[in-house]
Amino acid sequence: MSRRRDTASAALMATLGAALIIAHQAGARAVRETLFLDSFRSQSLPSMMIVAAVFSIAVASLVSRAMAAQGPARLVPSAFVASAMLHLGEWGLVFQFPRIVAVVFYLHFSGLGLVLISGFWSLVNERFDPYAAKKRMAGIAGGAAFGSVAGGGIAWAAGKFLTPAEMLPVLCLMHLACAWILRAFQPLATCARPATAATGGPCAGARMIGAHPYLRYLALQVFLGAVGAALIYVVFMARVQATIQDRLPFFALFYTCTNLLSLLIQSTVTRLLLEKAGLGVTAGAHPAAIVLGSLGAALAPGLGGATFGKGSEHAVHNSLFRSAYELFYTPLPPGEKRCVKPLIDVAFERLGDIAGSLVSRSLLLLGPALAQPFMLAAAAGVGLAGLLIARRLDCGYVAELERSLRSRAVELDLEDVTDHTTRLTLIRTRVGLPARPEPGRLLHPETRVPPTDPLLRRIADLHSGDPPRVRRALGEAPIDSCLAAHTIALLGWNEVAQDAMDALRNAGPAITGELVDALLDPSTDFAVRRRIPRILGGFPSARAFAGLVGGLEDQRFEVRYHCGRALASILGRDSAMSLSHDDVYRAVSRELEVDRHLWESHRLLDPGDEDQLIGDRANRGLEHVFTLLSTVLPKEPLRISFYALHTGDEMLRGTALEYLDNVLPPPVRERLWSVLEDKHPTKHAGRTHDEVLAALLESHASIQEKLLELRGKL
Repeated sequence: MSRRRDTASAALMATLGAALIIAHQAGARAVRETLFLDSFRSQSLPSMMIVAAVFSIAVASLVSRAMAAQGPARLVPSAFVASAMLHLGEWGLVFQFPRIVAVVFYLHFSGLGLVLISGFWSLVNERFDPYAAKKRMAGIAGGAAFGSVAGGGIAWAAGKFLTPAEMLPVLCLMHLACAWILRAFQPLATCARPATAATGGPCAGARMIGAHPYLRYLALQVFLGAVGAALIYVVFMARVQATIQDRLPFFALFYTCTNLLSLLIQSTVTRLLLEKAGLGVTAGAHPAAIVLGSLGAALAPGLGGATFGKGSEHAVHNSLFRSAYELFYTPLPPGEKRCVKPLIDVAFERLGDIAGSLVSRSLLLLGPALAQPFMLAAAAGVGLAGLLIARRLDCGYVAELERSLRSRAVELDLEDVTDHTTRLTLIRTRVGLPARPEPGRLLHPETRVPPTDPLLRRIADLHSGDPPRVRRALGEAPIDSCLAAHTIALLGWNEVAQDAMDALRNAGPAITGELVDALLDPSTDFAVRRRIPRILGGFPSARAFAGLVGGLEDQRFEVRYHCGRALASILGRDSAMSLSHDDVYRAVSRELEVDRHLWESHRLLDPGDEDQLIGDRANRGLEHVFTLLSTVLPKEPLRISFYALHTGDEMLRGTALEYLDNVLPPPVRERLWSVLEDKHPTKHAGRTHDEVLAALLESHASIQEKLLELRGKL
């Protein structure tokens, strides 16, 4: 419960921080546009965008190195304080040097502002594991959308009473409040450790982007989105300057309305789209908005069309795209994330601004009126390319989850390996399981006198009930079809069961038919049926495979469990065989539909079958489900996911849950979630063996004291 409370509290802090940060951005954006257009012509905007982009890339390189070395928890709050002090300096100079301050403020907002937002989302990504992030991101982005509406409203109201210069101290106070909130927002303990891959700064980040196709597609998506947005932005600003005189109220009202649209989208569509359509489709909404916005601005050549184009792009970017985009980073290890994220967030977006500005400057040589249709056509083309890239991101995200699971597998907590022998003894005591059959029980009365025929004599030895004699008969020669049934019956006798299994394995696939018949016959003794799959698992034949598939429907859990393991073993060795996804998912659904008490009581009777890495902490039903899933899904990520669910590492567990959420079909996922997401965790969940033992001893001592106290009163 404390883990959930901590997560909820962190989500609330993140939501407040996002609201305040984006409120500042909305107000500062209106101030930036007004200061620039009051001092310069709109034709100067592409040049200013290029200068700001180069400045942003330089800042991003420095921040990337500092982020890699210190982490966002230490760096980001200090950066917000520095930004607040810079606002104070701009306020002190704006009345004497308005044109210089207009340029400085443009660089400040475009360069450092984007870096601060990137740092905030890095902090969020390190605080939540991938699965928790997916559940909380819509709410946090909703807070950001609400903050954008509030910031735009503040700027619009202030525009009626304050000048753009007088808005600067308000922005200063907002960034100081951001710094105060983020100082209390700490990452997970697993991410707070020094990052081993974080020593190369921007160079290391560039190498990672070049080496990983997933990161390249992500960077390309950001770049193309920035190019399209820049082209639409230039058209929008040109039409505003030609139409509007009192610009601060207009920009404030514009960003308030578009941010209100973002909030509406965030609260109604984003979470549903993330859960049902996936990250790739949700991120693809931004290039789709660029295409539609460009078409709208081209069809309506006045201010209304440009407002629609820029407003739709801005609203979708701050809602759907932002929610999906930040989730793409959650599988990355902290070291990689700190190196890569500032570069993609800032450098590639600013490179897109540069590209869009260069295209705009080139087209403006044709004249403002003729250049605008070509700008919008170029933006639409870039948006279509972004849609193609977005389709590749979903597959890359799942692959990155698998890589993250593998890379973090070495951090699994492998404590509390339990004594299987003690548990097996308790099980036998409770259910009254006999150690072995009575001597002579398997021996037919007419065969108690050893016959002279070698075959009959060997059969008599197998039925003698004398362990040394039985073992000698098993080891004389390979078991053939005549002796198979007699040897299979010995699997139910614990004392010689292992010898019988070895003899049947040595017999080879020739006795597969007898083994399958005994496995699928409900009248066969349970002790025999539960051991047959381990023999068939060594016979990679179609007949053995079909028999094991049939064994998945056995009434006894341990038979199904060993059939699943045997099938996984055969598939691991023979790639020519395969199982139907539908058959496996139906088998998994049957396992998950059992009564909760029965599900939790699944145990194995034979020693040596328990996972030595987890021991009694593992639910055997859950292990069986993961074994079945591994026959149709990548085996290693599933194995690591299973181990991850038994550790106290929140980041690793969340990565496993997010991986399962992406690879499982909805019906199976919903049933599995009812098992994995326990609404009422046990009192000792998440504690080590020593902690639980100490708590129990403390409780026992307390009870003894109360009994003594009561005894004294009596």
